[in-house]
Amino acid sequence: MSDPAQRRREKSTANMRAEEIMSELNRETDREILDILVTNAPLRVMDIAKIADRHPITVDQTCARLHEQGHISPLGRGLYDVTDDGIRHLENIDGT
Repeated sequence: MSDPAQRRREKSTANMRAEEIMSELNRETDREILDILVTNAPLRVMDIAKIADRHPITVDQTCARLHEQGHISPLGRGLYDVTDDGIRHLENIDGT
């Protein structure tokens, strides 16, 4: 049986890895939604979800995060448009 300190270190390492994976998934989803909005904006959450083949709750949460970051703006009733900052952010991600 390992000591309690070792178990805590192992758990901490596993938690950090899980957070890294979730962060990467969030970045991929953010990029995908920004791409969709650049091409098709304005769109409603349900339309974005259909295009991205993602669950509407995932899209809604991602849109809320992107709005908090200033990358998209709500136009009302679940309708979103990409901001100039969102376009710049997407260009930086793509390296263009």
